[in-house]
Formats: sequence, C-alpha cells, structure tokens
Amino acid sequence: MNLRIHPKGAAIYLFCLASGVVFASFYGGPVSFAWLNACLLLLPLSVVYILLNYHFLRFYQEIEVHRIVRGEDHRYLAKIENAGPLPIHKMRLRTWNDRCHLYEIEDGHQVSLGIHEKKELYSGISCIYAGSYNAGIRMVAFTDPFSVFTLELDVPYSFRAVVSPQITDIADEVLDLENQVNNTGLKSRRLPEETPGSGLRPYQPGDPLRAINWKVSARLSELVTRVPDKMEKRTVTILMLAAFVPDKMQDLEFLKKRDFFLEFIVSAAWHFGRQGIPVRLIYPAGKVSELVVDSYESFQEFYSTAADGIFYYSEKEFDKLRGLTPRSTYDKDTWILIREDPGPGEDHCVIIA
Repeated sequence: MNLRIHPKGAAIYLFCLASGVVFASFYGGPVSFAWLNACLLLLPLSVVYILLNYHFLRFYQEIEVHRIVRGEDHRYLAKIENAGPLPIHKMRLRTWNDRCHLYEIEDGHQVSLGIHEKKELYSGISCIYAGSYNAGIRMVAFTDPFSVFTLELDVPYSFRAVVSPQITDIADEVLDLENQVNNTGLKSRRLPEETPGSGLRPYQPGDPLRAINWKVSARLSELVTRVPDKMEKRTVTILMLAAFVPDKMQDLEFLKKRDFFLEFIVSAAWHFGRQGIPVRLIYPAGKVSELVVDSYESFQEFYSTAADGIFYYSEKEFDKLRGLTPRSTYDKDTWILIREDPGPGEDHCVIIA
C-alpha cells in the first residue's frame, strides 16, 4: 500500500479547513459549522469510500499460455468487476512496467465502473526477464474527489508469470575451450590411469612388478618402470550455484541477475546436450537435485523446469549445495561452477579440471 499526498490539493484543502475554522470562530451558526464539519469529514469519508470500493473489487488476470519465453509476444487479459453498491470513479491501474511491456494498457490507465459493472481489458504482453515473477497489473490507485491524496493498493489477484529464457549460445565462448580439450582427451593434473602407460622412468622401490618394462630393462641392464598416463576425463559436471533470496526480497536487481543466470545455465546444458556429450547438472530444485543431459529430450526436461524450478526450500539446502566440491563427489569429472551472484574477486563461471 502506498499513500501519496498531492501538494496542490493538500494546500487547497488546508486553506478551506482554516477558512472554515476562522468562519465558525467569528460568526458561528449552522452554516459556518456545516462548512467546517464538511471539511473535517472530507478525508475520513473519502478513505472509507475508497476502502469499500477496494473491498468489492473483483480482479482476474492471465496470459493465454501457462509458460512463455522471454521477449515473445502473447495475449494478456484483465477482468475487472465492481461487485459493490457504490460506483468506482477514475480508478487508475499501475503496471509492472519495469519487467513487462503491456502494449495496450499504459501505466496509469484509467477505469471507471458503475454498480455491478464488469470490464475486460486486452493487451499484448512481453516479459523482459526470464524467471518466475509477478507481471501485468500490480496496483490499483484511488484518488479522493478533491485530489488531496492518492491511495495505491495491491491488486486483489496478482498474476505470476513463468518466463523461460531464450536458448542462446552465450555459454559457448566460455565452454568452447573446455569442449575442445575434452574431445581430444582432457588429462587430469592429479589422477593417473589405473594401468601403466607408455612413459618410462628408472625403477624406484615400491613400484609394482607389473609396471616394470622387462624388455627395455633387459636391453638397458637396469630396471625401468612404465609411468601411468594422466587420467582422461570421462564426464562433465556443472554445479549451478543459484543465489538464496527470499521471495519478498526479489527486487528488479535480482530479476536481472536471475535472467542472466538462467540463460547461461540453459546455454551451458545445451552446449553439451546438442553434441551428445553427457553432462551432469547439479542444481537447486527446492533441494539439491541432479539430472544427466545427453540428448534433446533430457535437455528439454531441464529447460521446462529452469524458469520456476530453481529455488531452495531453506537456507540449509543452499549451504549443502555451496559445500559441494570436486573432491567431495564425482572427483573424476570435469567440473564447471556457475555462480548466480559471484562475490568480490570471484568469476561467474569457473572450469575445474
């Protein structure tokens, strides 16, 4: 709820009220006190009238499809009904114009309704950010007859849009290097293969007998051990570290970060999925969840839940996801860490081989 005072209207009202006080003080009589009482009761009665209008206001809004894609145009409908015994005069509609475009309904669009009258408003709509958030009309504004104040109240029925990100290639530039190395046999810097490789070095006490190259040892007259090759990475794991932000704190800045995060993780999943390279996704879907994407079908399963399925049941799940490291699980994978809200000195995307 917001209350805005109009300086010009308030000044006129205070002047009239002061005039009524002076008039009643010096002259008295029913006329002067009728004027004074009218000035005194003007604002309380206006508030009561507005609250009654709001109480009997019926509101419904929707988009023609349940899920939409960011930037796409769809048809929006708002149904408004006055179910009360008093007419509604010059009610203004406040829209979520910072996150969606309503082409035929402007912010401040004026609506008047007679007793038990219904109206339907149609408009094209496109949402600016990916994610799940309130869109359409956010508030209704009532102004008293003498324009002293305007009272803005949340619409009785808010509409939450589910907006999927566009499938783009914004992650390709970051992941191309990883993909090229992975395709040619990415080597671990700390893990060896279980079987000896083709490299050789002098025998050292403790080397297993099966690692000794007997032919070369006989030719050189000294024991020579085969050195294990560095292990090739077999799978990719993407850890999607979404920010933990309660619903009531999800402001416009959060929506901008979430929009980029969703587009990036979808692009990263599609980067591997379209090539048939298995990628394990670890992300919050209320709790810490996993999904392997290795085809178009499995990618679509992840994509269909990305817009409104990235969230935490509690801060405990956020701490659990944040505590995962390559050494704690799947330590033979190539890890890609994607942060929604990197801290100072942290990168948005980190590749851990």
